[in-house]
Amino acid sequence: MVKENKKREFVIPALIVIIMVYGILAITSAVAGDVHHHGYPIRQMFWDVIAIAMMLAVVKLSKNLLRDIALGVYVLSIVLLIFVLFKGMSVGGSRRWIDFGPLSFQPSELAKLALVVLIPLFLEKPSFKNVLISSALTLLPMGLVVYEPDLGTTVLLGFIWLSILIASKANLKWVVIILLLIFLAIPLFYFFGLKDYQKKRIEAFLNPERYSKGVAYNALQSTHAIGSGGLLGKGYMKGTANLLNFVPVEYSDFIVAVIGEELGFIGVLTLIVLYSGVLFRMSKIYSVIDDDYWKLVVVGVGATFFFHIAENLLMCVGSAPVTGIPLPFVSYGGSSTMIFGIMIGLVMKAYAVSQIGREVKEWARWAGSSNSSG
Repeated sequence: MVKENKKREFVIPALIVIIMVYGILAITSAVAGDVHHHGYPIRQMFWDVIAIAMMLAVVKLSKNLLRDIALGVYVLSIVLLIFVLFKGMSVGGSRRWIDFGPLSFQPSELAKLALVVLIPLFLEKPSFKNVLISSALTLLPMGLVVYEPDLGTTVLLGFIWLSILIASKANLKWVVIILLLIFLAIPLFYFFGLKDYQKKRIEAFLNPERYSKGVAYNALQSTHAIGSGGLLGKGYMKGTANLLNFVPVEYSDFIVAVIGEELGFIGVLTLIVLYSGVLFRMSKIYSVIDDDYWKLVVVGVGATFFFHIAENLLMCVGSAPVTGIPLPFVSYGGSSTMIFGIMIGLVMKAYAVSQIGREVKEWARWAGSSNSSG
């Protein structure tokens, strides 16, 4: 009998550990001389270890158990999203975190995971009814998150659902109609769904010089820091903009500014290559999975990582509106790191499940050929 977890995936976790080390080094430089955040590198190391433990724990869980608890994870995320709107910790005018004393948790991170494991349950058999149910299940957390407000995560939740829908066997006509509805809804969402400061961020992205001393300041400083690094950078922990704190929240949202200034284009390119390796390996795992549910889970994880990587990198060079989307395993943050760890565990689990199917088929093929020859 084939054991469920007999086959292990080593490439992705190896790349993730390298990325984690990259992140620790970048955060260490970002908080150098900052008495308020000097403990962040140690904290991030702690979260990284927890994330690795979660990766391994998810692989050990039964594939049926993961399907069974998907709805429970979703319900928990909704409860926490509602709770945070009323009792959450207010930072910069937003309520996104639940305070647990020395620690805090961001429920919207759990909402990403909830959609990744729940939406495939409906779209593995994408009837019109299931497509409608999956869209409703996505719109609920989107509505709660946009009210925090958190535009970046709101868009990401929709992107996760849309990516899984497109990858499913849903009727192409439905997909085209949904895409048209989304396109038509964008102006309405802009005028009636966004806060004034969110509109200004989009306007600042389109015309940064006009808002150079306001909402565009962070992106402009980040772009200048990265540009000043040139090809090879100014040297580790020698970035002028970083040491003089010209770039706000450089340990989190704008961590790429630190990497670009100190390690140059080569440093940023190295990080992109590492991420590309993770996404490429996910695509290879996707290609060998027979189970529709697990194929769509891998799509959801891949979509989440791609959105985070693309949005953060483009934001830091002024090519996308500024949001609070962190860079996976590089930006400082406990909630995001733990959820990313669980998601990587899901991909590793999907690989183990795919290998079971292959081994069973190979055994059946061998048994059939033996019987026919006998």
